[in-house]
Amino acid sequence: NEMILREADNDQIRTYAKNARVSSAVLLNIVNDILDFSKIEAGMLNIVEVDYDSAVVLNDIVNMIRSRIEEKGVAFHVKVDPQLPLILHGDEIRLKQIIMNLLSNAAKYTEKGSVTFTVRTDRDPDNKSIVLIISVKDTGIGIKEDEIDKLFNAFERIDEKRNRTIAGIGLGMNITKNLLDLMGGDLDIRSVYGEGSEFIASIRQTIVKDEPIGDFESRFNSAVVKGKIYQEKFIAPNAKLLIVDDTQMNLTVAVNLLKNTQMQIDTAESGQACLNMTRNKKYDIIFLDHRMPEKDGIETLHELKEMTDNPNLKTPVVCLTANAISGARQEYINAGFDDYLPKPIDPEKFEEMILHYLPSVLVQKIMVEEEDENNKVSCIPDFVHDIEEINFENGRSHFPSDEMYLDVMKTYAENAPEYIEQIETMWGAHDIRNLTIKVHALKSTSRSIGALEIGELAQTLETAGHKEDMASLENGLYDLVEMVRTLVEKLAPLADEKPSDADLPPMAQEEVEKLYAQLKENLDAFDFESAEKVVTELSSHSVPESYKERCSKLKKALDDFDYEAMMDIMEE
Repeated sequence: NEMILREADNDQIRTYAKNARVSSAVLLNIVNDILDFSKIEAGMLNIVEVDYDSAVVLNDIVNMIRSRIEEKGVAFHVKVDPQLPLILHGDEIRLKQIIMNLLSNAAKYTEKGSVTFTVRTDRDPDNKSIVLIISVKDTGIGIKEDEIDKLFNAFERIDEKRNRTIAGIGLGMNITKNLLDLMGGDLDIRSVYGEGSEFIASIRQTIVKDEPIGDFESRFNSAVVKGKIYQEKFIAPNAKLLIVDDTQMNLTVAVNLLKNTQMQIDTAESGQACLNMTRNKKYDIIFLDHRMPEKDGIETLHELKEMTDNPNLKTPVVCLTANAISGARQEYINAGFDDYLPKPIDPEKFEEMILHYLPSVLVQKIMVEEEDENNKVSCIPDFVHDIEEINFENGRSHFPSDEMYLDVMKTYAENAPEYIEQIETMWGAHDIRNLTIKVHALKSTSRSIGALEIGELAQTLETAGHKEDMASLENGLYDLVEMVRTLVEKLAPLADEKPSDADLPPMAQEEVEKLYAQLKENLDAFDFESAEKVVTELSSHSVPESYKERCSKLKKALDDFDYEAMMDIMEE
């Protein structure tokens, strides 16, 4: 997936690759939870304490969870005590795990409102340690009082019938509680069923450097790096690398990650092969896998160092390992390695480590011309950034390109007025069922462009519609209509910029028929995501005259999320 993201220039393909990467991360988390639970049961899960940067830990956590929360239209608030010491001593891997478990739960069970992540400190009088007070508060579904204790039962999920569509295996809170017990911490839970919950974890940590973290929001914003097409940082055509791993796929990935650096890269699939190759050739860096059959990485390293005639006695050797636990680096350095790199390999850290150990005379740095990216003319007009009803960063994050984001905003500006008219008509006719469907569509389209406040209100009214809560509908529909009309007025210049059919690339009749057949299959299989892609493809081309009306109807049905209408159109 990393190679696809680096090399593919098709936005849709890059989106697929990003989705696959996210899905694999979710699967990895499930596997890790099961392994941790097994270690806990066997009494083999240890707490390994090291010095760590609290700002880096919090940055990583916020980066990992923010998009998961905000893509649901839920607000995410972060509040960090500015007096939090910068460098602390503790098990930062397990601290991250505890906090991520609490935040992931809040993200899963909150469909509207907000999630608030707060870090407070309670300082000891001797100023040598603090108690970190981690609060995660949400406006989600809440927990019944008699079910709170069930949270900590392995493989048991509370309110199973209500939460059957929410992913999870019921281990997160069990592991969190066990980790807190091992770290001498506490967990307090406050919840009101139907209104929300607050989880408060308290963990003592030793102060190493008492410099305060300061304004975390400013620190975080300055550290955010926007996703860009990959560009290598250097070339080193005379540098010689040896990568040793018993799995061919790992070697393929590592070599491909570095192929644009022009380095001379050799590979070996065993410890013995590594020893044979290092006898005859001098390398600048050796990356050596730890877990290998017959002769593991540590045994191989020790034998290499004992070979007095080996030209690589002083070559930096970096351990490749999946053993990415807190304190692992020191363990491998004690074993004789110069450093360690966790697997799966982080491409950026891979390059940074190579730059650190390669002799500078071999390296030709490549200047990443950031000003070109900054000066790149976006197709999105400047006034869009100033529309207060739109969270631009949130909306833009949903799309692989500015062009696609702009197209969706134009569609919204064109179609939202009709939605509003239909909602008003249906309210007047007391047609609550169809009104709720229209509000649902408005919720989705508003969230997709970053109109989070409108999306949140639409979510509330959709719930009210399902419950036939007439009082809530009456109180909220007027506000919804006015908010949408205000936004549409501000987006009006986009709606006026309708592209001419002559500007679109032509599509031959044979290709149209092929896409129609594909669309029919997608709709028959209820694969609406694939169906949307087909209609989008048709709409982005100029089709033969005999197909234009049908394509227009399909596009209109898609914009209304009316898949039933799309099926009817295909039957015509």
